[in-house]
Amino acid sequence: MKKTNNSPKYQGERVTTNGNQLVAAYTEALICDAGVFYPITPSTEMGENFQLQYAKGQLNAFGKSTVAIEAEGEHSAQGGAIAFSVTGKRVVNFTSAQGVVYGIEQYYHAPGKLSTMVLQIGARALTKHALNVHCGHDDVYATFDTGWNVCFSKDAQHASDQSIILRKVNELSLNPGINAQDGFLTSHLERTFYKPDPQLIREFLGNPDDIIECPTEEQKELFGETRKRVPALIDLKNPIVVGHVQNQEHYMNGVAARRNNLNINVKMLRLFLFPLVVQQKILRLE
Repeated sequence: MKKTNNSPKYQGERVTTNGNQLVAAYTEALICDAGVFYPITPSTEMGENFQLQYAKGQLNAFGKSTVAIEAEGEHSAQGGAIAFSVTGKRVVNFTSAQGVVYGIEQYYHAPGKLSTMVLQIGARALTKHALNVHCGHDDVYATFDTGWNVCFSKDAQHASDQSIILRKVNELSLNPGINAQDGFLTSHLERTFYKPDPQLIREFLGNPDDIIECPTEEQKELFGETRKRVPALIDLKNPIVVGHVQNQEHYMNGVAARRNNLNINVKMLRLFLFPLVVQQKILRLE
């Protein structure tokens, strides 16, 4: 029998690190144009690592300079990240626990404005009768009604690989996504993992400025046959009204229209996840 080569196309580079560094410095810093964040345990280290890559002058996988912004709080960080993302850029935010629920008002309008950003959560128990900075999923569960794509990671390697997959799904579905890893159990556990190759990022995700075919009929009604991979909903050269005030009948028509024309297709596009998980020539998922 002919021997087959099951090695992945991109091997990655073995590094001894933890979940925070693998996701922020070795993955999102290659993907993103910007990170907008505010420190909170246990995701603080993600923002620090992203900002370190910026301070070192590291370019992303597409040869572009990145921007690292520490806002004055989690609410403003999330608002800034969404605003940056709807100008056609790839953006990430890092947060945990009270930081999630403090900014949760911001989460509701991100899907409505077709943001494709990623929120990286170091999942942590919320303060109740006492403070607990260790792992709990209270913060992630609080986001379930906001309309984001939500993924959980079983370990740091999964968190890194899933960051790439989630970004792809977000940009096809025109919906934001949350990638959660367990606080401390994953975010701070040091082991040997594989950091992604820049070539993998370039091939798998493509440049955010690429022109792609719209994947659904509903998107074709909005954009035509083609669109930017990461659309610029807010464009100073071609201004439109976004987020204006609507009275009840018009507002509810918009809510229903999004559900029928966009949300249903998010479910269909999530099926895109499974072949990516098993396609080991592109990603190493166990």
